Amino acid sequence: MQIPNRTHLFALLSLPLVFISKNTSAGMMDSFIDPTDGRLDGSQFILDNAAGFLPVPLTVTDPAVGVGGGAALLFFHESDERKAKRLAGEKVEDIPASASGLMALGTSNGSHLYGGFHSGNWRNDKIRYLGGLFGAQFNLKMYEQDTPLDLSLKGLYFFQEIDFRLGESNFFLGGAYSYMSSTSTFDQLSELALNSRDGRVGIRAMYDSRNNQFSPREGTKAGIKLDYHRKAFGGQFDYQKYNAYFLNYSRLSSQWGLGLRADVKSISDNVDPRAEVYAKPFIEMRGIAAMRYRGDNTALGEIELSYDIDNRWTILGFAGAGTAFNHDESISRSKVYYTQGAGFRYLLARQLGLRMGIDVAKGPEEWTTYIQFGSAWK
Repeated sequence: MQIPNRTHLFALLSLPLVFISKNTSAGMMDSFIDPTDGRLDGSQFILDNAAGFLPVPLTVTDPAVGVGGGAALLFFHESDERKAKRLAGEKVEDIPASASGLMALGTSNGSHLYGGFHSGNWRNDKIRYLGGLFGAQFNLKMYEQDTPLDLSLKGLYFFQEIDFRLGESNFFLGGAYSYMSSTSTFDQLSELALNSRDGRVGIRAMYDSRNNQFSPREGTKAGIKLDYHRKAFGGQFDYQKYNAYFLNYSRLSSQWGLGLRADVKSISDNVDPRAEVYAKPFIEMRGIAAMRYRGDNTALGEIELSYDIDNRWTILGFAGAGTAFNHDESISRSKVYYTQGAGFRYLLARQLGLRMGIDVAKGPEEWTTYIQFGSAWK
């Protein structure tokens, strides 16, 4: 089971609906106006919310699971240094904040997800942590040689990740552990129910010079991940997965921005068919449903061009290409799938550097709309 990343745990585009209600007092409305430009901004409410947790509507529009929604309770944690600088009026959007949350959502095809997480930045961003526990049922279409199979994947997923900065550099070394217990059933093969456990220990190296954790405008994030799935770690199967990725954000001028992405994934040979159901890599790009194009190996690239209308509104266009192929196939002969689209962002929380918006993408088969929290690339 893999949590679809396009759901985005922090999908906050609907925040203005929370901010502006009939029962909102004039005094409270002041906390949603940025004194620097008089525009709608949620920084003060999010960071100084006396209630602690912030209720947030969630929207799901991934073609793999249908249309749906839910709610989350989010709490952003600031270090004393970050809070002091923010209250003094200094720029703080490049200083990471920690966040915790609980969430639940469902979609039109019966898929649902619930759980909690914590994303922590400790010791002035020397240590980064992400952990959580989720339960889910995803009703998906899994394709084998262009033949769709209706797959229901139900289970629990527990994960822990931690990264350590090397000195004062932008390099990190880290590790991860995850455990999953799942049941996979196919509508076309109702007598076949696959109960499985998966235990993983991962090691990774990363370079990260991005200037913001949510909506970076400059910098690079690149790295490699080696994941070892073993019976000794609590699973039923032995196999490896490999991932190399590259994200770059740059400013072409004061208004124009350019983003570049490359991603390569691979899985080891002779993986048990019961593990292939959820473990096999698939192309992950806007415009393509999750698990639509799978293979032992995947490779993709994307480009995104953005233009700032003003200091709040940004419009953007993007295009990408990806391929999936098995070990006995050549990448030069594999089919390439293309995507394209456009979208916009609004700087909804200036002191967090948090931009929200919508992307509309066209893939090989359909148009898709995505609610985006910050950058579409994670």
